[in-house]
Amino acid sequence: MPRLDVSPAAPHELLTACRLLFNSPNSEGVRDRLLSAGASSNVFVARAGGRVCAAALAQTLPGAIGVSCPPRGDSPEAEDAVANAACVWLRACGVKVCQAFALADELHLMGSLERVGFRYTTQLAFLRREIAGVMQSKARPEVSCEPVPLSGSPLSAQVREVLLATHRATLDCPELNAPRTADEIVAGFEVAPNRGCHLVSHAGRCVGVLLLDTFDTGSGGPDAELSYLGIVPEARGHGIGGAALAFALGALSDAGGGALSLSVDMRNTPAVRLYTRLGFAEYERRGVWLATWPG
Repeated sequence: MPRLDVSPAAPHELLTACRLLFNSPNSEGVRDRLLSAGASSNVFVARAGGRVCAAALAQTLPGAIGVSCPPRGDSPEAEDAVANAACVWLRACGVKVCQAFALADELHLMGSLERVGFRYTTQLAFLRREIAGVMQSKARPEVSCEPVPLSGSPLSAQVREVLLATHRATLDCPELNAPRTADEIVAGFEVAPNRGCHLVSHAGRCVGVLLLDTFDTGSGGPDAELSYLGIVPEARGHGIGGAALAFALGALSDAGGGALSLSVDMRNTPAVRLYTRLGFAEYERRGVWLATWPG
């Protein structure tokens, strides 16, 4: 096999790399978005005899988190080479935990990531509930959701304290938290457009955090994503999370919103039961692979 030359993709190689990675008729659009976002250095290619034969795409996120797409190429050797280059780059950027996702028909693509240290961890279910025409349940009077500013960094001391407390004994991908510091965990929540933050209180005591991202659909009211709902361990199992979610549904309904979506670790059976009971339906499921690189 010819010697492989591996490095970030040159601008003229991006289209070929995108065609390898996504096998999509919109590869040119993906290429253009990468260029406009200045993210072309996140794409790594392997060349054999001057020809691009494999590609990998990686991304850093706030809070020492990374995301990697499964590499694709002409051979396992070429895929492993770009997967390794992406991992070296992610670690140099300070990433401590990297995620990779695969649909059921993409499992065969995960071999190269597994060979460079990724391990299958869990399944993530994506759920959605339409709002229009659905009667909203009323939140319990002893549970309140108070908005707090989330426009700057760092977070307020109160939000930070409660947010970190909700991560204790979490059932939602706890593997993401173990290698990261408290500051890194908090940093993952500090920057997001159109995000509203509410502190959840029960009987006058702050016990949780609700983060709701809204999106203008251009066809009436907004859609929204429940990006985080966490309750401190000692307050779990008392219906507080359900009351907070009822608040989110009611707020979206009042705004004429179309739908609320969320994702959940399938190992978190209490949350799965709650979402099912409140009318959320699964529309997609992805396997989750993680690579951990403690600092």
